[in-house]
Amino acid sequence: MQIYIMRHGQAEMMAYSDAERNLTDIGRQESELMAKYLVEQDVSLDAVIVSPYVRAQQTWQSVSPFFEGVSNIQTLPCLTPSGSARAAVDELLALKAQGFKSVLIVSHLPLVGYIVGELAPAAGVPAFSPSAVGHISLSEEDGFAQLLSLTTVPQIHN
Repeated sequence: MQIYIMRHGQAEMMAYSDAERNLTDIGRQESELMAKYLVEQDVSLDAVIVSPYVRAQQTWQSVSPFFEGVSNIQTLPCLTPSGSARAAVDELLALKAQGFKSVLIVSHLPLVGYIVGELAPAAGVPAFSPSAVGHISLSEEDGFAQLLSLTTVPQIHN
């Protein structure tokens, strides 16, 4: 299984609550740049799981036109900033058991790093900049996972 873990795009600093923070225009643009890059790398998706927070939902809205045809899109409460990495991994393993081969997670710091650490302990707990995407390959045979890349917008934006 190929797992793509994306931190939401740049968000406004102020809102009534953390859950209600909106993406900035830059956040939308950078998320779209990352989506375009992923498509150029021949990434396709079978399923998407997204945090219920506004900025993560808006990130997926910015990215979704690049991945038309994804029919399994879920909003999961465990993907909030203080959510459970173990619960997120359990959701991924359930999708794997259902035959899904390529999944995108759209979530937040610090959870995105903790999910990487839970799946691929050798990678540690990496820091993600806004709109960054970590690519993890989860072996079908032994369940071993490896962080293959962590791509940031500055790396792809010339």
